Amino acid sequence: VMLNLGILCYFKYLGFFTDIVNTVFRTSLTVPNLTMPIGISFYTFQSLSYVIDVYRRDTEVQYSFPRLLLYVSLFPQLIAGPIVRYKDIEHQLDDMHVSPGEINDGIFRFSIGLAKKLLIADTCASVVTSIYSVTDSISLTGRWAGALFFALQIYYDFSGYSDMAIGLGHMVGLRFPENFEHPYAARTATDFWRRWHISLGTFFRDYVYIPLGGNRRHHLRNILIVWFLTGLWHGASMNFVIWGMFYGVLLIFEKRFFIGFLDFLPRAVSAVISRVYSVFITVFGFAIFYFTENTAQSIGYLFGIGVGSFSDIFTTSVVVDNLNLLIVAAVLSYPVVPAIGHALERRFRIPYGIRRGVMFTLSVLLISLSTVRMIGNTYSPFLYWNF
Repeated sequence: VMLNLGILCYFKYLGFFTDIVNTVFRTSLTVPNLTMPIGISFYTFQSLSYVIDVYRRDTEVQYSFPRLLLYVSLFPQLIAGPIVRYKDIEHQLDDMHVSPGEINDGIFRFSIGLAKKLLIADTCASVVTSIYSVTDSISLTGRWAGALFFALQIYYDFSGYSDMAIGLGHMVGLRFPENFEHPYAARTATDFWRRWHISLGTFFRDYVYIPLGGNRRHHLRNILIVWFLTGLWHGASMNFVIWGMFYGVLLIFEKRFFIGFLDFLPRAVSAVISRVYSVFITVFGFAIFYFTENTAQSIGYLFGIGVGSFSDIFTTSVVVDNLNLLIVAAVLSYPVVPAIGHALERRFRIPYGIRRGVMFTLSVLLISLSTVRMIGNTYSPFLYWNF
């Protein structure tokens, strides 16, 4: 465990911790200019899951070193997840059968992820850039509009990568765990983090939170430790630590007060309050995530410090020009399409062959549209490649 974490800390956190030491003790320590290996946070956690599960005897030792390397370096999800535990995939590595149906499923899932990234996430990114490029004069409405579009961007960017990785896994005979379950349909932060980056949340739950005592003892302390580490895992910057602690405190607040308060209210009132609350904390949380330089200044920026007006013509025009994008992205972030698909399947009992044909046709359409979009785009890497 120390060897795995030591390599991660050396490449990812050495500069960050050195800056803290220099600030606190007024020293002038220097560090070499390191290039962080891409995907190191993800494959380090996969290596840790193998080491810990073997130690706990939850899985057998893999005596084939090439087979172990195959697990650690699975190319579809190597760079940005989902985090795949060894015990969930060990038997699949020994028996990788691929059927035409699985390949079709994989292509369809891959095309959905590709479309999420290129058609929605990258378009939202251009809106965010256009709004925040005029930071000195942007209004309060504009600042929150930019934060809203960024929240949509990061969801479609990251879930798009996860869909592509899961789809590629299907194509080579591997089943990766789901990483998202419509998180924007959540009504509390607690529910949100059961749906967002599921593989990371379950990793910290099983390897940190429960061993510390879970809900049995010191559970408030355990929550804060987990969320401090979650924030730090996302990046070697103080804004990520503050972001993690923001959610840690928020989850404690919900467990102690808010969820009980909602239970006392009439269902309709509770639904409205929880929905407004969920949207606000999610957009605000990702705004902390976005502004990497001065977090306190960024929070003040969101709450109107330096604002001369509540609206401006520039923001209004940007939002109006991208209103269709906002509506489509918001609607698709809810489980609307799966619900329609299940309803049609129950109502018409669509034959297997027709379903496969429809999936293949949609795959071709989405990949074609994404390719057209990609040709006209500048290089736009996935956001979670940074972590």
